[in-house]
Amino acid sequence: MTHVYNDTFFDYIDHGARSSAQALTGLLAAWLAPKSVLDLGCGRGVWLDEWQRAGARDVLGVDGDYVDRSQLAIPAQSFVAGDLTAPLNLSRHFDLAQSLEVGEHLPTAASDALVDSLTQASDRVLFSAAVVGQGGEYHVNEQPLSFWQAKFEERGFRAYDCLRPYLKKNKDVEPWYRYNAVLYVQQDATFDLPDAIRQHALDDGQIVKNAGDPMWRLRRSVVSQLPQGAVTRLAQARAAVLAAKARRGQTVQG
Repeated sequence: MTHVYNDTFFDYIDHGARSSAQALTGLLAAWLAPKSVLDLGCGRGVWLDEWQRAGARDVLGVDGDYVDRSQLAIPAQSFVAGDLTAPLNLSRHFDLAQSLEVGEHLPTAASDALVDSLTQASDRVLFSAAVVGQGGEYHVNEQPLSFWQAKFEERGFRAYDCLRPYLKKNKDVEPWYRYNAVLYVQQDATFDLPDAIRQHALDDGQIVKNAGDPMWRLRRSVVSQLPQGAVTRLAQARAAVLAAKARRGQTVQG
């Protein structure tokens, strides 16, 4: 990856990741109860920390070498520096693999590598990635959700739209998670899925549609007209403000 993400970026991400992760892991833990979880593009590991709180005993996060190990929310031995633009061979299998709002940061040519890494690591994948016009720092690969669905289907994974119906009005969850998160399951490994997931299976030929309330759709419409450089600068400025606010809140609480 050619872009380096600094502490301000991760402070901003962590600000909304914790409450979002609590909501999503709360749902999926009740349905799947994964004991081992892999997170590709884990940042500081906030999501994996929440998976541990939800009962996962074994977690592993992969992200760029620029992540400050002293800021990790998970044990240092649970973090591996890796290049997500190339297929990863971790030589093991997980109950659940996830990659959340990461694919848009990778070159389009690396999309298959990311999906390969996920589907080789687990039969169940929790996935979300920014849609066109979502905006953010160094978003070079925003795609409709159906773009990723097609890649999972090529590898024998079916989409289960089981999360968004429960999350769409939950303001504790950042919009990019509540509108984009989809579960993909290898079609030969669906025999023990609970009905809460199974009833949300997408039929053959049915695509995962982009979602969002009117304000979210308006935002996407406006942002999609801006040059990528301008979007990145706006995202960095917003991240700096929100990260500073989060730090001040932590100082007061401390």
